[in-house]
Amino acid sequence: MKRFISISLVLFAGIVLLASCTKRDYYDDNPRNNDESGIVTYISEVNSPYSVVKMDYDGQYAVVYSVDSDAGLWPEVNDVLIGDFEAGGSRSVYNKTFGRNIRLEVDEFFRYRNDAINSVIRKEDSEGYVASFKKNAIQMQRRSPVIK
Repeated sequence: MKRFISISLVLFAGIVLLASCTKRDYYDDNPRNNDESGIVTYISEVNSPYSVVKMDYDGQYAVVYSVDSDAGLWPEVNDVLIGDFEAGGSRSVYNKTFGRNIRLEVDEFFRYRNDAINSVIRKEDSEGYVASFKKNAIQMQRRSPVIK
C-alpha cells in the first residue's frame, strides 16, 4: 500500500510539473510597443492646426488636428510621429523629430495624398481659418529649426 501511494504521489507531482510548462507566446499586447509611425507630408498654408500624415504601415494618409494651443508644438513637414493613430478622439503622440509629446485628433484616413489635402482645405474653409488668414496675412514659421 505504501508503494502504491508513493508511486501515485510521484506520478501526480510529475503530471503537475509537466502540465505547468507552457510554450511562451512572444506576441506582446503592450500598446506602447504596438505604436504606429508616420511622416508629416503637408501642413496648413493658412496657419490652421490641420496636417496630413502618411502612415508607414499601409501608406494611407491621415488628416490630423493639433489640439495644442501653442503653434510651436504643431507638427512640421517631414516630422516623424509615433503613437496611436486610430480615428476619433484626442491622443498624445510622440514627435520624434522635435523630441516632444504632442496632442492630436485623427479626423479621417484617405488612400491618396490629394484627397487628404483637399479635405484639409475644405475643413479650413468651413471653420473660417482662410478668412482670418486673409485679414492677418503674416506668414509664420511654426517653430524655430532644431540645431543638432
